[in-house]
Amino acid sequence: MRINIVRIDPQVALKIFNKHGLRSEEVEKTLMEGNPVYKKVGGSQYAAIGKTERFVTVFFTYEQKRKQATITTAYPSDKKQIRSYKKIRGR
Repeated sequence: MRINIVRIDPQVALKIFNKHGLRSEEVEKTLMEGNPVYKKVGGSQYAAIGKTERFVTVFFTYEQKRKQATITTAYPSDKKQIRSYKKIRGR
């Protein structure tokens, strides 16, 4: 999957920051530079786990034509998600 545009609505960015302590920049960097692992979770909804400063799980809708990810939520990955990432990508 190729993502050229990451869109985070201001109210979603605020929720992610207040609830999980993630800045919009960190979420964007996870998808663009974090060597993410993707999984389709229903309809046009995807989950991605990537690593920048820490492991982050991001849920988003994907628009294939524009290669745009619209973030619905994001949070620091739990231990199970990190193990899954490492198993796929290697240590």
